[in-house]
Amino acid sequence: MISKYKKILTFFAHPDDETLAAGATINKLSNIGSEVFVAIPATGVYSRNNKQKKSYSDKKLLSLRQDTFKALSIIGIKKSNIIFGDFNDNELDKQTLLKLIHWIEKIINKIKPDAILTHHRYCTNIDHQYCHEACIVATRPSINSHIPVFCGEVPSSTGYLKPTQWEPNFYVNVSEEDVKAKINAMQTFKDESRADPHPRSPEVIMSLAKVRGSESGFFFAESFMVQKMFQY
Repeated sequence: MISKYKKILTFFAHPDDETLAAGATINKLSNIGSEVFVAIPATGVYSRNNKQKKSYSDKKLLSLRQDTFKALSIIGIKKSNIIFGDFNDNELDKQTLLKLIHWIEKIINKIKPDAILTHHRYCTNIDHQYCHEACIVATRPSINSHIPVFCGEVPSSTGYLKPTQWEPNFYVNVSEEDVKAKINAMQTFKDESRADPHPRSPEVIMSLAKVRGSESGFFFAESFMVQKMFQY
């Protein structure tokens, strides 16, 4: 069903979140000709109580963006389809929610996506929560706008807040090759990939795809929660 969407926008807080939540799905969509755009509001470098010198942080930011271009190219996303914001990591709550809403609204109005993938409401990370709230407001239905919204799970964030309130009701059948592309992309984020048994390790990412597949009658799958969907 998700293959019917030909223009998809992902709206996840930090570089690598979209890969963790939907990397295999993005790879599948790219291979069947859908165009995927990626909006990343927070840099993932500057954060609360960051004691690093600005020159060092700027260098890390440049490196992270290069990693992002390289990683997302592995799952089929063009460099020109990646939009970076300048919000600080783990500090979206220092801004008014309205500022983030306006930022993503401009992107939505320009791209006019058929569907949006974003964070789950109860992710542990505050930036993830803000992205979810901003997305819900920015996609409020009108007579001329009905944008489906799907919420993805980010390993190492979605499951930490107990009870998780994570009950997936939408599964995307992906291939083992899609999952391997997701893992390869994730490993390109040198500062974010972790060794087994961390949730962001290759072994756990593959295992989660198997678990989601077993839940839905597929060999491999990624899971989402439908936030809103429309039938014409």
